[in-house]
Amino acid sequence: MRNRSILRTALLVIIDMFILIGSWCLAIYLASYLYREHDPLINIIIDYGYLWQSFTLAAFWLSGVYRSLWQHIGIGMILRLVFATVICNFAVYCTTKIITGVWANPAIGMLAFFFMLVLSGGIRIYSPVLREVRRWWRRLRGKVSETRTEPIRVLMLGAGDFASTMLQNLNRHTGESRMRRVMSIVDKNIHKHGYKLHGIRVEGDDSLIPSLVDKYNIEEVLVAIPSISNKDMREIVKYIPTGRCKVRVMKPFAKQTAAPEETLKDLEISDLLGRPETILDTEGISQWIRGETIIVTGGGGSIGSELCRQILSFEPARIIILDISENNAYNLQQEMFAIHGERAEKIIEVRIGSVLDEVRINAVLEEFKPSVIFHAAAFKHVPLMEECPQLAIENNVIGTRTMGLCAIRHGVKRFVFVSTDKAVNPTNVMGASKRMSELVIQSLNEQKSTEFVAVRFGNVLGSNGSVVPLFQRQIEMGGPVKVTHPDIIRYFMTIPEAARLVIQAGAIAKGGEIFILDMGDPVRIVDLAENLIRVAGFIPGVDIKIEFTGLRPGEKLFEELLLDEEGIEKTENDKIYVAKPCNITASLEREIADDFTKCKDVKKLIHKYVPEYKNGNGNEPKKDIQTEKYNAVAGQNSGGAVHSDDVRTAAVLQ
Repeated sequence: MRNRSILRTALLVIIDMFILIGSWCLAIYLASYLYREHDPLINIIIDYGYLWQSFTLAAFWLSGVYRSLWQHIGIGMILRLVFATVICNFAVYCTTKIITGVWANPAIGMLAFFFMLVLSGGIRIYSPVLREVRRWWRRLRGKVSETRTEPIRVLMLGAGDFASTMLQNLNRHTGESRMRRVMSIVDKNIHKHGYKLHGIRVEGDDSLIPSLVDKYNIEEVLVAIPSISNKDMREIVKYIPTGRCKVRVMKPFAKQTAAPEETLKDLEISDLLGRPETILDTEGISQWIRGETIIVTGGGGSIGSELCRQILSFEPARIIILDISENNAYNLQQEMFAIHGERAEKIIEVRIGSVLDEVRINAVLEEFKPSVIFHAAAFKHVPLMEECPQLAIENNVIGTRTMGLCAIRHGVKRFVFVSTDKAVNPTNVMGASKRMSELVIQSLNEQKSTEFVAVRFGNVLGSNGSVVPLFQRQIEMGGPVKVTHPDIIRYFMTIPEAARLVIQAGAIAKGGEIFILDMGDPVRIVDLAENLIRVAGFIPGVDIKIEFTGLRPGEKLFEELLLDEEGIEKTENDKIYVAKPCNITASLEREIADDFTKCKDVKKLIHKYVPEYKNGNGNEPKKDIQTEKYNAVAGQNSGGAVHSDDVRTAAVLQ
């Protein structure tokens, strides 16, 4: 392939050399014909041909013409060709003056420039031009593909540079799939309305989508706006009759010039709820993790497994997946072996065990001597933990203490605990258990041997226990989709982003902090249900019904971010904040464990250590002044946005 490219460049060099001489000869001949007199300059052009050819080679090479991919024409390529052609002809024009002593007719130089530009450009763009001519001819004759199947009728959203590139690329790759034919374009910019992009009319804004889908019998809506926000995406989806046509978006990091099937993907719920890509301090994380042995408890779970996947990219010495579920741990191990091959096989180990089994935990830590532990193992299902609070406290609180004490005993440098926003003013046992675990973490940190930190964040899209897979199963069964309350709201982030931020928080920790992740805008669960129904190709309330079942035991209308006694500070990462630690004694973790072994009423134990715990639904939680401070700090990072006056968004981070 490389030899072929070299031969092609060499051939173009030779052709360009003869084009220069030919252009001047043609220009001189034409001028002689117009002025009815013979111009002896043509003999000089031929005699000094080797000199002009060297001019051509130098000008075209230095201007980068031979390093351009002319299959994809751009304004920069055309300007380089024009510049090289001007330099060549100006050099010839000046040299003839030196040789003959007189200036040649300027019209000859201008004609020579024109001929050379047309001929040199023509041999370079013949392929895309021929492709467009063939496309036009097939369309004219009704032959849209070799398989004689009708093309996919597409409505494109966006008329910018990205859309231009996509539009040119759509019909370059016929491949095994049907070709796409863009019927119309819509764009919010009113100054583009009525104009054409590569022959396709820009009809108007998003409000025309339903009528254009009917008019052109659209099968596919292509969103060609790479910088579109999740809010704008949700608004657009409301206009699209997803039951009649697919919605396709760009894959992350996809090359625009690749085949459509490699570039596009079906719309997913994460595209509607996603946020801007998180920027990590990869150098800082690498310095922390590279060459270290890492244990991830609950490593087979949704958060734990993603932590393992992302930690692998920072070149640790060893990753140990510790989980009580053998199936989850084994499946993750095999997945990573399949993707990363021999590299993963060398550094990934699986150990089965419970965080309550101190003997087993000590054995694993003695075997691998880890320097970092990510503690993601926990019982997380709110309704199930309401039914068995004893197990929730035992596994989540006592299990965290057991892991922490073992970490201290074996000299672990840093212990990162994965918490939840449900730990703030909890109305359920699961949230209260996480708050008690945070207290245990801060108490253990006072022992000054291992750095203990907690990372608090909200719901994660697609995680075990998330409403998303539950709603998807209900949609697959034909509905109804069951939502607890029309006003309930939650924060959401994707699993990869949550894992990245947990790792980043661990990297900047100094011990004793509770890090709080910026969860972005809250989402009404009923809106989430409606969007999932649309993404599945149905109409909310028509094809799939939505039912409201009432708040479950321990469930809030909204989650909060901070306790009253906590303050908020910035970190170097604009997606991570840190709550000022409360005064916690080193003996608190022992007191909690002792009280748990003696207690007969778990709820009373929870109230003792988490006085803000309210047993029941949190329909009207008190307004949190510190949360307002949190929003104010976050607002400074996001251009001054502050949180809403809506009574249900007291804890909303704008």
